[in-house]
Amino acid sequence: MEETSPMTPVDEQVSDAESAESKDESNRDSKAVDRKHGKSFVYIGLKDCDDALRKIDPHEKQMSIGGFARALGHAAPKGRFNHKLDAMERFMLIEKDAESVRLTSLAIDMLYGGSEAAKSRARAAAFLSYPEFKRVFVECPKGQDNQRTHIEDYVTAKLGIVNDVARFIRLFLESAHFAGLLEGAPNPSAKTFRLRAAPATVGVGSEASMPNASGHDEFSPLPIEDVEACLEAVGLSEYGNRSEIRQRSVGKIKLEVNEGRITVTVDRPVRIVIRTNDALAELQQILASMQAKGLKA
Repeated sequence: MEETSPMTPVDEQVSDAESAESKDESNRDSKAVDRKHGKSFVYIGLKDCDDALRKIDPHEKQMSIGGFARALGHAAPKGRFNHKLDAMERFMLIEKDAESVRLTSLAIDMLYGGSEAAKSRARAAAFLSYPEFKRVFVECPKGQDNQRTHIEDYVTAKLGIVNDVARFIRLFLESAHFAGLLEGAPNPSAKTFRLRAAPATVGVGSEASMPNASGHDEFSPLPIEDVEACLEAVGLSEYGNRSEIRQRSVGKIKLEVNEGRITVTVDRPVRIVIRTNDALAELQQILASMQAKGLKA
C-alpha cells in the first residue's frame, strides 16, 4: 500500500482556504441559479479585463487555464474565475479551449499596440464588441446629457436585465471611460452622463492593416456602424459577438456611362471570421443561415 504523507500546517491552511473559496463560490453560483428571471451580464468591466490579461505572457500570448486562474488569485479554474473568462470572451479579447487561453488580435492591439492611438482604438472596439454595451451606447445621443433614469428603463425593457441594474450601469460607465468614450470621470450615482462618439476607424477586430511587402492590400476592420447591417445581410447576426469583420481597402471598380450619368461601382470583398470551439457542429447552421438569405458558400 502506498503511504501518504501527513499534511503540514501550511498544507492544511491552503486546503482550508481552497475549501472556503469553493464553498463561497458555490453559494454565489447557487444564488445566481435561484434567480428565476432577468438576463445576465458581464461579471467584470473592460478595465479589469485589461488588468487580468496582462498576466498572460506577452511573448507567447497564451497561458494554461489553470495557470491563468492562479495568476488571478483563484485556487482552481471554476466559479468566479469562469465568470471573468466569460467577460473577456464577450469583449472578444480571448479564445479558449479546455486547456489554454489565448489573446485575440484585438487584445494584442489593446495591450501592446504600437501607439497610444492604436491602443485607444482597440479599447473602443473591445467596448463595442460586447452587444449589451453597444446597444446602450448606440441608444445614447453623443455630446449631450443622458438621463440615468432613461437608461435604467432601456436596460430593463430592451435588454431584459432586471437584476443589479445599478451594477450594470456602473460597469458600462467605467468601461466606457476606459475606452475613451465617456466625458469626465465615471460617477455611477450621477443623474446624467455624456458619451463621446466612437472613432470613425473603430471596427470589430484589430486596427487596419497596411499593404504587405508583396504589394497586395490587406483586409481592414469594417466600421462599427456597418457591422450589424453586414451580418444581417448574410444571415449571421447571431454570431455578432464572436465575429471579426474586415473588408479590403480597395477592390474592383466598374465605370458606366448612361444617359448623361456616370456611375462608379466599387466592389470590395468582405471577410467574416467566426470564432468557435466546434467548427464542424456549427458549419451546417451557418450554411443554412446564409442559404436562407439566398447566398451560396
